[in-house]
Order: sequence, then structure tokens, then C-alpha cells
Amino acid sequence: MDLDKNKIEYQGIRQGQIVNEIKGDEEMSRSFILTRLVNELGYSPDRIEIEHEYTAGRPHTNTSRIDIVVRDAEGNAFLFIECKSPDAYASDDRDQIIEEQLYKVAGMERTEGNSVRYLVLYTTAETIDKVLDECIIIDTEKFPTFVDWEVSRDFSNTLPARYGKAQKTPYIKASAKDLETDFSNEMLNQLQTDLHNVLWGGGGTDDNEVFASLTNLILAKIQDEDEKEDGDTYDFQSMTFAKDGDEEFETNEQLFERINALYRRALKSKLYILDENELQKSYVIDSKKFSLSKLKYAVQRMEGLSFVDGKNSLSGKDILGDFFEGIIRNGFKQSKGQFFTHINIVRFMLYAMQTDKLAIKRIKEDKELPYMIDPSAGSGTFLIEYMKFITKNMKYRNRNADGYNALLGTARAVKDKVLSDWFYPNHRENKWAQTYIYGSEINFNLGTAAKVNMILHGDGSTNIFVKDGLLPFSKYEKETAPNALHGSDKNELYQNREVNGQFDLILTNPPFSVELDNDTKKSVKHDFMFGEKKNSENLFVERWYQLLRENGRLAAVLPESVFDTTENKYIRLFLYKYFTIKAVVSLPQISFEPYTSTKTSILFAQKTHLIN
Repeated sequence: MDLDKNKIEYQGIRQGQIVNEIKGDEEMSRSFILTRLVNELGYSPDRIEIEHEYTAGRPHTNTSRIDIVVRDAEGNAFLFIECKSPDAYASDDRDQIIEEQLYKVAGMERTEGNSVRYLVLYTTAETIDKVLDECIIIDTEKFPTFVDWEVSRDFSNTLPARYGKAQKTPYIKASAKDLETDFSNEMLNQLQTDLHNVLWGGGGTDDNEVFASLTNLILAKIQDEDEKEDGDTYDFQSMTFAKDGDEEFETNEQLFERINALYRRALKSKLYILDENELQKSYVIDSKKFSLSKLKYAVQRMEGLSFVDGKNSLSGKDILGDFFEGIIRNGFKQSKGQFFTHINIVRFMLYAMQTDKLAIKRIKEDKELPYMIDPSAGSGTFLIEYMKFITKNMKYRNRNADGYNALLGTARAVKDKVLSDWFYPNHRENKWAQTYIYGSEINFNLGTAAKVNMILHGDGSTNIFVKDGLLPFSKYEKETAPNALHGSDKNELYQNREVNGQFDLILTNPPFSVELDNDTKKSVKHDFMFGEKKNSENLFVERWYQLLRENGRLAAVLPESVFDTTENKYIRLFLYKYFTIKAVVSLPQISFEPYTSTKTSILFAQKTHLIN
């Protein structure tokens, strides 16, 4: 192989058509598997053929070729291999490839008098330091037609050696077949594209139903990785079992039950849903809207990658986080009250609040980081950007020769936290977030997405409550400490209503003019001064006061009507009484288009120190 000249020469194998030029990544994939077949898997090169041509029709004008055929001693096709470039493997219609380029062409092989045992769709997957097989291997003795295979979608993923059986080797923690932790951005881009094409393809299911199902599956996978001990077989994978000396795949229903059990445990441990009746009514997917065959497909595509330890590198966190943000961006359809804030707006808000200076002050004076909350968190954009901001500015900015932020002073208690407790080791540099970042989100699908999003960004499992952000503070329960959101005290300056007063910062974009559910309506009448008012964003203004400690800072996106209509005069008076207004920044009309053309502004304010 001469990469400089794009030349390649295959020796000792039969060629239906001579190949001597590298025309793309597909040829690189083929050269890799051919090397594996001969040098590692024990197949003789004189039994391997590339570019075998078949003709059909009358006169024989229709021609097809198969990339690789590995024949047995009788000349039958043992491995019938179609190679693809990594990009094509991810983006092309995989079902169509299997049906048209494998099953149909295999039929042409049979018309030549030969049998075909295994159909293989193959590409390579590059990690940071090695190249892996990525393949679907279908046993035609079990699935003689594409229609037979399409029902179950069972396939092996390990190339057989020396004419052995193609088997599915289970993933076991801390074994030779553990989950892959060293993967590239390109590898996850392929996975994202593939999942989108298959799961969102075909119609019949609402986009957000598919998004919710995939998010739930990822949450179940994270739970599986978190709870397994060394030597345990992972539950999040398609299993096989021995039967009469052969390997049989479990049913789709058995797979569903096992994944669903993982999901319920995740709801309890990660989303703090403690009601057993509610847990028993919760399902990882709605099988009427998301088929079990799609469930199996998604599990099989994700089962070999670690979504927990895979972020154990400085770049890994961004890779997994970007992977899931791509799923949110392409999979979730925004609608009324569910508009995502562009990260450039979020970053502007962080700097305008002087969040870095506040963090330095809190660290030096109190040996703490600022507590931050978004009580209408959506998919977690504000939480994630705050997490990135603190880690970047406290760990990486103004570093001295010791790798320490010189602006934080030299007190030993501070150094111990910065250099050990909060930001180290490097692969867990965001673990501080599990103590200092909170969020609540009433939309179950978005709240679950926020939790998954934070975990994949390496947060150490932040406090995300899938609940309305306007509930009494006692409703925000979880089994483990800390929980800064749970407590409250009566405040004489606020008509003896309950305030939490634990948070230094609020960054948020509350839902505008959204109808409250009945339970929330009941609680706000008692807990809020303006509980009878209809504008949801104004109730959140009150909630922000309840959450912030004295001199706590607020940055919030609000509709322009809050600032200039007679209807909202009462909330402006509330703001003037309980906050110091620092700035109101008008945003362009297009900021949230095409989802809404509502004119918005950013309110910057600081909670006032009132004297009775």
C-alpha cells in the first residue's frame, strides 16, 4: 500500500476485477479486514475473492459485485462481505444495503450453485489509538430472507475465526470484552447519524416520542454502567444463550424487560422519583409508538460504548456531550414554552453577571463555589454552560507554575479544594457540580434529557428534579445528600412566606404565558404573593426571590411585556422592591425564531438586602 500515490496491491487472492487504486475510505476498510482475515483469523488468501461479478437478466445486462467472498473447501461462500466507508456505514440506509447488496446478491451466488452462510456488512471504527471492526453478521441458516431477519434484527458482531461460528460475545465489566472507552468524535457522529436515520425514519411516530425513547435508553445505559461490579455482565446489551449446542438470541420482549428494570432503577437513583406506584407505571419506551425491534436496534448500536467511563479524558467529555446535544438539536422539536436559548446568549449572561469574579470571591471568603440553579431548566443549557464556565475560569485561567489559579490566593484550605476536591483528577474535573448546580424541569422528557446531558458532560450527577419549578421546597426530595433545594424558612419581609435562600446565581429562561397544572395552581395560591395572577413568567420572578440568598445574582430572559405593559405593573413594582436592577438588555426580534417571534430582553438584577 502506498498512501502517497493512492496505490494498493492485493497478492495471493482472486480478483474478479483488478483493484490497484485507493479511491476512498471504503478501500481502506476492505484492506483492513482482508489483513485481519489472513493474518489474525486464519483464512487462506487463495480462498478469498474480491470484486466477484454476478450477472442477471436477459441478455445478461444486470451486473452486481460483492466486495469480498471467503470460500470454504467446497467453494461455498462462508463469509459474504459488503464493505463501506465509516461515513457511508453511518449515513446510508442500512436496511437497503442489507436487502439489496447482501441478500439479493447472495441469491445470485446461489444461482451459481454455491451456498452462503454469513452475510456481513462491514466498516472500520477508529478510536484514538486503534482501529476496530464495526459489523453486522447475519446467519442465513436462521434468517434465509431479509423479511425473516427484519422481524428480529438479530446479528452477531464478532468475525468468526477459521470457519467457526459467528457469535455475539457478551460485554463484561473489567474483562477482555469490556466496553470501549477510547472512541473518537467521528465514531459518535456516525452513531448519532445512524440512530437518527433508523429511529426517526419511516414516520408513524411523533419526533418527540422518539427523542424521549432514545433519551430514556441512554439513561438506562448510564445506570447499567454505574451499578455493575467487576466481573458482572452488563444488562444493556442484546443477549444470547445456548440451546441444543447452538446460540439463540433472546426475544425482544426479554430484552425490553431487562432494559426497563434498569430504567426504573435510574428514575429512582438519578431523577429522585421515589413513589413506587409511579415507578411501576413508568416504561423506558411506549411499545405502541416505539417498536421493540427499534429498541433492540438502538441497544445493539450503543451497547459496546461506555457512556460513563468514555468521558474519562479531557476531550471525552466534550465528545459525549456534543453527541447528546446533537441528538437534542436534531431530534427534539421545539414548541410553545419549550424554546432553547442559544449558547452565545447564555455565555453573554454569564460574563455580564461577572460570574468569574463572584466565584473568586466565594472561594476566597467562604471556601465555596457559587450555588447555581435554573428552576425551568429545559434540556440543561444554562446548567452546562455554567459548569463549563466555572471549570474553565477557576481551573485553567491565570495558572501559575504549579498549575493553580493565582487569583484564588494561597490559603491551604482553598488550594486543597481546587487541586483535589473540585477539579481533579482531570477526567472528573466537573465533579464539583454535583454539589453546586441544581435544576428543575416540569416536562418529563426535557428533564430526563437535562439529566443525561449533564452526566455526559461529566458533571458527577447534578441535582436535576423532574418537577415543576414552582412547587413547595419540601417537594424536592432525594435519598442522598446534599440537597440545597429542599429546605426553607418563613420570611417576615415576604409576608411570612417560605423562602429557600440558598443560591448565589440564577440563570434562566422561564416559560412564557404557560398554563399551570392543577397541583401547581393550588400550591402557588398559598406560597406566592401573586399566586392568583395568570402569567407564568411572573410567578417565576417570585420564585427567583425565594431561591436567592441576599445579594444573589439573577440573569433571566423575559418577554418585553414584563417591562412595559400595564398588566405587568405589579411585577415591576415587586422587582423594584426586592431587587436592585442592574440592566435590561433588549434582544433582537429574531433571537428565538422560527419558534417564536416574541420580543425578549435579559434582566440582570441582584437581590436586595431589606431591613424590617
